[in-house]
Amino acid sequence: MAERTDCVVIGAGLVGLAIAHELVGKGTSCRVIERGGIAGGTTSTSFAWLNATSKLEEEYHRLNVAGMEGHRSWAARWGSNATGHRQPGCLMWAGADTTTGLDDLERTFDRLCELDYPCHRVGGRELADLEPRIAFGHGAEGLLMPLDGWLDAPRLARHLAEGIVGQGSAIHEETPVTGFLGTAPVLDGVATKRGPIHADRIVIAAGTRTGDLAAMALGSQTASRPVGSDPGLLADIAGAQAWLNHVVYFPEGDDELHTRPNVGGGLLMGADAADGMLPDELRARRYLADRAQHWFVDVDAADVMTRMTARVGHRPMPADGRSIVGRLPGCDNLFVAVTHSGITLAPAIGALLADEITGGSASPLLREFRPDRFAWT
Repeated sequence: MAERTDCVVIGAGLVGLAIAHELVGKGTSCRVIERGGIAGGTTSTSFAWLNATSKLEEEYHRLNVAGMEGHRSWAARWGSNATGHRQPGCLMWAGADTTTGLDDLERTFDRLCELDYPCHRVGGRELADLEPRIAFGHGAEGLLMPLDGWLDAPRLARHLAEGIVGQGSAIHEETPVTGFLGTAPVLDGVATKRGPIHADRIVIAAGTRTGDLAAMALGSQTASRPVGSDPGLLADIAGAQAWLNHVVYFPEGDDELHTRPNVGGGLLMGADAADGMLPDELRARRYLADRAQHWFVDVDAADVMTRMTARVGHRPMPADGRSIVGRLPGCDNLFVAVTHSGITLAPAIGALLADEITGGSASPLLREFRPDRFAWT
């Protein structure tokens, strides 16, 4: 017998699971379809910085603030030990002789104040108290964003998955979608290797595969694919969690060198420059080890290399860098949810899209992020 459900969600990363979690909470039955394992893609290879600090365009900033509010609500509801939430704050800083200058820092402070985002100036002595292992140098000044944090994203994904299954819906791992049932403008479900699943509504939340699946649903191999892939390398340095207390962005200009404590007693580190060295992963790892030696007191790059494990993730990147959330043009019952910063945005996208799918009004927070700004066919 073919299965039937109210909604199929394609993708068991954090965004797809957040959508399914909100839907089942509204009494909507779901089947989450995942070609690999839960949180097996971008969710497990993300820096997972929970923030609106780096999103200074107003509409996108507001959406990220809503995502952070959702995370705080989840952590309060279930406990941070269950969800993997940490809120140490984020520290950005600059010095008199760093690539990122004090003027840049001041402009960031002014903009965050305009957006009413909590942000505090931090002087050189306080910087040293906050992060005693960092070699700040002469004339350093910083900004502390106390609401920022980081997330053990796979842990939260597993927690959401348990709740979805516990409320009577299902998650099918190792089950790639092989086609769609029916034809646009009204689809009747999805075809999978385990058989057809009929559904009244379908959500594609499949990260970098979103464009290909949308083209399949529209029945067009020549359909436009406004979602690309942005490869990134993250290095986990074992036994280095004590090196750092906050999420820290280092003053290296456009390089965006970023670090944070990690689960298991490690330190997570990434940089745009290292990403640009891929696919030469060894060169990228050496670059990060050199930067660790440069910025941390009594750290040796060769030792860092022996402690380091690295992984490369492929982050979804909409063509204009902004989230794509809502009904897909040309299909009455097909929705898409794909974004950069998906870890931060997952609770907001899940709640807002679930409202729409179940007949609620469209949120003004999503007005600038609709799929119809792109040509999908």
